[in-house]
Amino acid sequence: MSPATGCAALICPDAHEDTGAHGAESTLVGVDSWMRRLSCLLSGVALLVTGLGTPFAAADGGWSANPVASSKAADQPCADLLFVGVRGSGEQPPYGTTLSAVEQQLATHTQQSRPDLSVRQVFLDYPATSLDQLNLSAVENMVLPNSSASPSAYTSSVDAGVSELERLAHSEAERCHDQKLLIAGFSQGAEVTTRALASGQLDANTTAVVLLGNPLHYDGQNVNELDGTAGNRAYGLVAALHFLRQQATADPHATRQQQVQSLLTSLFSLYNGTVDNGTLNAAMKSAGADVPGVDAPMTWSVCMSGDTVCDSAEALSRLLTSTSTVQEEEDRARPLHSSYTPANLPKTLAAVEAKIDALPATATGSARGPLPGRSAAPVVALAVAAVVLAGAVVAVLIGRRRRSGRGSHQ
Repeated sequence: MSPATGCAALICPDAHEDTGAHGAESTLVGVDSWMRRLSCLLSGVALLVTGLGTPFAAADGGWSANPVASSKAADQPCADLLFVGVRGSGEQPPYGTTLSAVEQQLATHTQQSRPDLSVRQVFLDYPATSLDQLNLSAVENMVLPNSSASPSAYTSSVDAGVSELERLAHSEAERCHDQKLLIAGFSQGAEVTTRALASGQLDANTTAVVLLGNPLHYDGQNVNELDGTAGNRAYGLVAALHFLRQQATADPHATRQQQVQSLLTSLFSLYNGTVDNGTLNAAMKSAGADVPGVDAPMTWSVCMSGDTVCDSAEALSRLLTSTSTVQEEEDRARPLHSSYTPANLPKTLAAVEAKIDALPATATGSARGPLPGRSAAPVVALAVAAVVLAGAVVAVLIGRRRRSGRGSHQ
């Protein structure tokens, strides 16, 4: 029986249960129920002081708590691990379907393998604009830009996400020095995460990064690819468009027809795998798609073959030769783009789980000592007062017992 259960039993005047481990240590055999009640009081005070002044043995329940928006992250206590979910295009906060399943898998593992870790969760607070707004005119403008055209809603959404993720990483590193970040991005969220990685702003406190269906995926990227079915000729939609745009506009004096011809030549080099790696890498660097070498050991990317978002060369070939439409390509890719489930990510999730298992438990987010903004003095005073009160009660009761005993002999 726990101390709390024992004390609950002692509330009843006729209770005769043993008071549990804490009660048994301070209860003398043969005493009346008032002594057991006193023992319960002292046990309760001891538990109160222990709860406020020492670390909890188990995790803080952060995996089961509702995630908060990244803009509210500073309102939460520090932790050993901060999970950051960056949802995909058009998905609703907090995580969308794909990342929710990934988060649940990691939560189950952590609670079983590392229950001592304190965990918090945030979702990136950014628009995650739907890809429906990336229509054919937007694609054409990205490849053969019109100087008078404004950035697409998708581009603006990504820019906002990158800024917010960089801000969050910097703020949390300053506020919680020992806290580690685990970042997972899907679709547009993977592009946001990749660009933030490329900026060098996520290096310090990040322990693992997962990129699923990344629009900035390309051959030669500094990432680990343990799962997925795409080959090394898989170029993400946004990565390919950046490369094609750079190639098509390399000559400032080229006519529109010459730009189109250069575009098609470059597209087929992507499709055939004959692209010059030096040229491609330069384009990816300018696009913010190059993951720094220091981040490579902790970054995992997964792409399914035929998923237009991360494997776009074939779809773009059909699209830009007018043998397909954007809607047809979206319909073709949708089942593949929604297939990033834990069942299809076994090696990737195992690698991330190994990173989690290796984390030291700093207990940054555990309750150690008084609550923030409160002094330990009231707690100590409460304990002292309880002991003094208990002593007074004992004295009174012993006095009554002695008087009662004398009376029975008269």
